[in-house]
Amino acid sequence: MSALPSFRAGQPLISLSKTWCRQAHRAARYKKEIKKVKWIPSPPEEGHGEKIWIWSHRRTDQTVYTLRPRLEDEHELKQIPYNGKKLKPATLRKDYWSPMAILKFGQGGGDIGRSVFQKLRELKHLHEVSWPLELRIKPVQEYSRKDHQHMAEEKAAGRDKVLYRNKHQRGMALNAQRKNSIADMAAVLAGMGKGNAMNIKVKAEGEDAGLEEKLAQVTIEWKNDQDQQYAEEWTDNVTHALMEKPAYVLGTEPPAPQVQRSTPEANEA
Repeated sequence: MSALPSFRAGQPLISLSKTWCRQAHRAARYKKEIKKVKWIPSPPEEGHGEKIWIWSHRRTDQTVYTLRPRLEDEHELKQIPYNGKKLKPATLRKDYWSPMAILKFGQGGGDIGRSVFQKLRELKHLHEVSWPLELRIKPVQEYSRKDHQHMAEEKAAGRDKVLYRNKHQRGMALNAQRKNSIADMAAVLAGMGKGNAMNIKVKAEGEDAGLEEKLAQVTIEWKNDQDQQYAEEWTDNVTHALMEKPAYVLGTEPPAPQVQRSTPEANEA
C-alpha cells in the first residue's frame, strides 16, 4: 500500500477528499483479499506420532518430549521453563541428554501418539506451574553437614524446626520432573483425561454385537527398566521392553571390575 497523503499549503479541499476516498477504497479491498485467503493445514507426514521419545538430563532429571529421534534447541528449549538463574540451559548438550524411554504405538497409530504427546506436555507444564507447598521443605537427603549439626542442636534443645529450600534449590526441585513424567505416562496410557485418544472403539465379538471401548496397545522401551517402578501401576495394554543397548537390567548386578594382580613370576620377568 502507498503511504498516507501529506497536506500541502494551498491544496484545494476537493483533491483532499478524493485522495482520502481512494485510500479508504484500497484499504477495504485489501481487507477483502485477506478474508478470502484461508489457511489449510497440511496433513502430517507418514509415521508422524507413531513414536514418542522421552529425554532425560543425566544430572538435573529434566525431561523433554519429542516426536523425532533427535533434539533441536529451537523446539525443545521451549519445554524447559525458567525456574531461576543458571537453571535453564542455553543449549541441549548431547553428553547430558539421553533417551529415557520410547513409546511405540505401532503402524497407523500416529493420531493416538500425537494425542498422548499433547497430554504428556500439558501434565508436565502443570507440574511446573502448580507445585505443592511441600516442595519448599528441604528433605533429609539434601541436608548438608551444617544442616545436620543445626538440627541436632535444635532437637537437643527440645525444639521442632523445619528447614526450607532457598530459591535456587526450589528451582532445581522443579526441574527434576523425571519421576513425575513416568507417573504421567502410566496415567495417560491408561486412558485418563478428557479427549484421550488411547480409548478406541472396536467391534465386539458376536454377530449382533456393537462397538466396545478398549485401550490401544502401546510398547515402552526403557533405557533402565527400574524407572517403571516410579508409577503406581500399569494397565494391561502397556508392554514393557528394553532398548537395544539398555543402561541397566532389573534383577541383575553390574559386573565387578576385574583387577589384574601382579604375580612373582611377572615381577621377575
